[in-house]
Amino acid sequence: MNKKTLSLQLLFALLLLSTAALSVTNLKAAYAQESSQLIDVKVDHLITVHDGGLVTLNDTITLSKTSEQASIVSNFRIGFLYEYKSNVDYVFAHESSNPTQRLIVDLDVGLGTPGLYGVRVNFGREINLTQLESYSFSVVFEFSGLITASAVDGQILNLDFPVYPSLVQEASRVDTTVFLPSNVEYSGSSHNFFQSTSQILSIVKRPLAALSFETGIIAFEPTDSFSLLEVSEVRRNIVINQWNGISVSDSYTITNKAAKETSTLWASLPLNASAVSAKDNLDNQLSVTQQSMKGLIKATITLKTAIKQNETAQVSVAFSLPWKAHVAQNGWSDFGLSFELFEPINLTVRKLTVTIDLPEGARFQSSDAEVQPNIILSSIYRETPIFILSNITSYQDLNFTVRYTHIVFWSSFRLTLWTQALVFFIGAIVFLWQIQRAPVPVPTTLPIRPEELKNYVKTYEDERKIRRERESLEVQARKGQIPRRLYRVRSRTLESRLLVLSRDLAALREKIRVASPRYSEMVRQIEVAETELQGVEADIRRTEARYRRGEISAAAYHKLLEDSYRRRDRAKTSIDGVLLRLREEIS
Repeated sequence: MNKKTLSLQLLFALLLLSTAALSVTNLKAAYAQESSQLIDVKVDHLITVHDGGLVTLNDTITLSKTSEQASIVSNFRIGFLYEYKSNVDYVFAHESSNPTQRLIVDLDVGLGTPGLYGVRVNFGREINLTQLESYSFSVVFEFSGLITASAVDGQILNLDFPVYPSLVQEASRVDTTVFLPSNVEYSGSSHNFFQSTSQILSIVKRPLAALSFETGIIAFEPTDSFSLLEVSEVRRNIVINQWNGISVSDSYTITNKAAKETSTLWASLPLNASAVSAKDNLDNQLSVTQQSMKGLIKATITLKTAIKQNETAQVSVAFSLPWKAHVAQNGWSDFGLSFELFEPINLTVRKLTVTIDLPEGARFQSSDAEVQPNIILSSIYRETPIFILSNITSYQDLNFTVRYTHIVFWSSFRLTLWTQALVFFIGAIVFLWQIQRAPVPVPTTLPIRPEELKNYVKTYEDERKIRRERESLEVQARKGQIPRRLYRVRSRTLESRLLVLSRDLAALREKIRVASPRYSEMVRQIEVAETELQGVEADIRRTEARYRRGEISAAAYHKLLEDSYRRRDRAKTSIDGVLLRLREEIS
């Protein structure tokens, strides 16, 4: 057989393989299309605008069969234009028949076409629609930043939102309803909404084509105290003293995003809160009015000076809680503090730091919160758990119990210590009168300047920022979003900056390490957490590779990723806790 004949045979074989692969692909696509045609989709698309600027999108999807053929589904994809992704603060899903049971949601899965952002809701089982009349579930998105002041008239606010959801198949009917708060007045919109009341607008689309998208604008004007706020940080300090008292202090950092200035802010407090007071950053006492609503107290705070657009106010709210309602005692020394890390305020809290000051002599044991605390030894007699969370919304479960041990007669220990100290002090004076003054010992540890601690914290945060930029650059390069030449140039620049920062960080770390045993322990905690982060990232990459190769099931894949994400969050929380302690020492 000559070479020419062999080449022709190989070419013919390749053509046969290509034809077979194309046929398989077409069969899969045809089967997917046929399966989707067997299912009827209806969507209730509800948009709720909250006072403060938060927007909740609740899509309730009802699936039903269109024929007697088998219609089996185990997941569903839904989304909207990709430009809204940056506005999403929280996503969750649940079955309509069991709202308390959350379904697993995969984020950023795509909908099969560029420009759309999608999530996949996993039902956890196969739903056979031939045996059910219908199956209904809800997907809830919490948005911020969708409301902006009009460029023409700053008093008019515009809501920019997806009028209909984007689906991978046609929906027979989509009912869109927009609920405006009672303290605004509807001005106009980009679509012909039916206005049943002054605050409820609706529109119907039937059918809605697959992979379609449509955005809209609704304009409204505040009539009363409607606010457009951004909560960048909340610091909550819970103090438990040895005389069975609980005091709480919340520090808010809030920015006014509306063109209209505002002089009122609000906070949500537990229903059994008492002795409520508020102060601004100048320690001025502020007026507080309380209103009970939905199992909480809404505390409205009146500022001394109104804050204008893009101005920031810092407000502290203090209150007390009854001991018996939140602390349970088991035996002589075991206690449990049951509480909520933070009460929902219909605003997204970008960063939440909760510090729990246990009674003197107490030792932290455990916590059932989703985010585990970074334990800080604030003194030889006290441990302080600190929780650090991001993008907190009203739909997250923040209930927790902190268990600690504390000897009930510890309150008398302080008096004993003072008595012993007084006796020792008197004895020392007598002894010093009897001997000559001893030479002053030379300190064995090197001092550390506050500027060096500040430089360490800043350098460490700069390094973390550049590492995030490098990871984002690698993702863009893998997806082909930037040219390879630009990728190489930017990658070399970031690597050069990382090299310089790592060298500076190593020098500062050694200075801090030898300054004192306490600083040495802080550096050790950061190094341990960094090692854990490296291991977690390697585990995530390994799990994704095994899932792509089909070595593990989807359930095992999600379970392994969930465990890895939990370990990563604990490591990051540990690092943030150490950096927070260093910042407090600098200030």
